[in-house]
Amino acid sequence: MTAKPSIIADPQAALKQARQLLVSDPEAATRQVRRLLDSSPNEPILLRLLGAGLRKLGKEDEARAAEKHAIDASTRSRPHREAARAIAAGDKKRAAMILESLIAHDETDVVALVMLGLQLSLDSEFEIAEALLRKAVAAAPGDPAARMALAEHLQRARRAGDALDELDLLAGETAASRSLRASILRDLGRQPEEVAILEELARDDPRTPSYRIRLGHAYRMLGRTEDAIAAYRSVIAQSPHEGTSWWSLANLKTMRFSDAEIAQMESGLVNPQSPLTNLIRLNFALGKAYEDRREPERAFRHYEEGNRLRLTIATYKPEKVDQWVADAEHAYTPEFFAERAGSGCPAPDPIFVVGMQRSGSTLVEQILDSHPQIEGTDELTELPTIIREQGDIAHRRGISFAEHLRGMNAGELRAIGEDYMERSRLYRLTDKPFFTDKMPTNWIYVGLIRLILPNARIIDVRRHPLACCFANWKQLYGKGLEHTYSMEHMGRYYAGYVRLLRLVDQVQPGKIHRVIYERMVDDVEGEVRRLLDYLGVPFDEACLNFHSNERSVRTISAEQVRRPINREGLDRWKPYEQWLDPLKAALGSALESWDR
Repeated sequence: MTAKPSIIADPQAALKQARQLLVSDPEAATRQVRRLLDSSPNEPILLRLLGAGLRKLGKEDEARAAEKHAIDASTRSRPHREAARAIAAGDKKRAAMILESLIAHDETDVVALVMLGLQLSLDSEFEIAEALLRKAVAAAPGDPAARMALAEHLQRARRAGDALDELDLLAGETAASRSLRASILRDLGRQPEEVAILEELARDDPRTPSYRIRLGHAYRMLGRTEDAIAAYRSVIAQSPHEGTSWWSLANLKTMRFSDAEIAQMESGLVNPQSPLTNLIRLNFALGKAYEDRREPERAFRHYEEGNRLRLTIATYKPEKVDQWVADAEHAYTPEFFAERAGSGCPAPDPIFVVGMQRSGSTLVEQILDSHPQIEGTDELTELPTIIREQGDIAHRRGISFAEHLRGMNAGELRAIGEDYMERSRLYRLTDKPFFTDKMPTNWIYVGLIRLILPNARIIDVRRHPLACCFANWKQLYGKGLEHTYSMEHMGRYYAGYVRLLRLVDQVQPGKIHRVIYERMVDDVEGEVRRLLDYLGVPFDEACLNFHSNERSVRTISAEQVRRPINREGLDRWKPYEQWLDPLKAALGSALESWDR
C-alpha cells in the first residue's frame, strides 16, 4: 500500500506503468488510469488509454464512450482549434507544425492524427496519410470519424474496395457514412446501388441539394435522362443561381435553354455573393446555351471567361508532361525493349483505350463492351495509382522515374503487372475473357504498359486536333484535367501525346492500334472489323448496334453513345476558328501530322 502515493505523485511514471500493464493485466491498467483521471478527468491521453483497457476487457460500449470523451476534449483544446483555424485559412505549413507537435507529445492523439492525415491525403501524400489515419483508428477503433477519415482517404487514393471494407466495419451508419458509401459504389461502377442510397438520402434530407445533384449525375450515367433533368431542376427551383445544376443541364447534349432560363443564368453572374466556382459553372453553361443557338461569338466569350476564371485556381504545370515525354524519348529505344523481352505479367485480358478526352474513346469502349467476349469496365485509376506509388519509391531513392524504370528487373516488372491485374479484378462483373480500361490519360504510360503487360492490347483513339482540343477547352470537368482550361496548355498536351505515341510506334511497331474518329464515322463497319482483328476476336454484329447497350456509362459522352454514330460534332469547332490561333500555335507540327 505504501507504493501508491509515490506513483500518483508522479503522474508520468503512473502513466508509463499503466501502458505496461495494458499488455499483461488490462484490468489493473484500467484501475490505474481511473485513479489518474480523478485529478485530470478531461485528459485525452488518459481517456484513450482507458478506452484501450476497457476494449481489452470486452467492454465495447464503455470503451467507445471513453474514446469519444477523449476526442471531445481534444477538439476543445486551444492547439487543436488553432490548427483547425490554420487549415481553414489555407495555412497548411502552420497547421502541420501544430499537429506534428501534438502528435510528438501524444502519438495516440486521434484528432491531430486525423486532421494531419486528411491534409496529407488532400496533398496526395498518400503513404504518410494512411499511416497516420490507421494509427488514429487503432487508437480509437470505435470512433466513426477516424474510420470515416480512413475510408475517405482510401477512396481518394483510388482504393475503392479497401475504402468499402473500412465502411463495413462501422458500428452503425449515419448520413455522412451513407453518402461516402454511395460515392465509393459509384467508383466501383455499381450505379444502381449508388442511386438507391442517394434517393434515400434525398428523401430524408430534402434541404441538402448535393444529394439531388449527385442523383442527377447517377441517373445520367444510367441513361435515365428525364430523371436527371428533374433532379437538377429541383435544385434550381430551390436555388435559382446554383451553377452546378445549370452546368449539369447544359452538359446533357440534348438540352436546350429558353430565353427565360438564359436570363436567369446571366443574372447569377452579377450576384455579388456568387462564389468563384459558381461563376465558372454559369459561364460554361451559358457558353453551351449560346452555342446551341448558333451564336458563336457570345458562346466563345462565356467559354473564354469560364476558362479564365477556372485557370486562376488551377495547379497544372505543362513542364511536367513535357519532361515525361522527353524522358521517354531518351529511354525508349528498340534495344531498351529488346533487353526486357519476356518480362512482365503475361495476362492477355486488358485492353487499354487511350488518347484524349472528347476523341471518341467512350464510343470505342461502348462498341467493345457490346462484344460477347469483352467487358467494358470504366476509366480505371489503378494504373496511374501504381505509377504514382512507383514514383514515390523513386523519389525516396533520389532518382527519376526513368532511372527507376531502367533499374527494374524482370521479376519487378512482372510484379507490377500482376498488381495491376489484381487491383482491376475488383471492377470485373462478368466472366468475359477480356476487359477494357478506358482511361484516356494512360497514353502517357503506354511504354510502361508494354513492359508490365506485354500481351495487353492498346487502342489509341484520335480525333482532329482542333476538333478535339476545342471540345476539351469548352468542357468543364468535375476534377483533374486542368490542362484543358488554357488553349496553350491544351495544345502542348496534345502535341506531347502525338510525340510519345509516335515514338512507341517506332520502337514497338504494330503494338498500338489507332482508331481515327473521323474514319470511324465514315466507315463504322470497316473500322470495327479492323479493330476486332487487332484484338484477335471474331466480328460480331452487336458491335454495330452499340447504341442499344444499356450498360452504365460514367463519362460526359453517356448520351451520345446511346445514339447511332453520326457526323453531328465533326465540324463544331469551325465557327470558332478565328479565335483559335493560340491553340494552333501550341499544337505546332501536330496540327498537320496528327494522324500519322
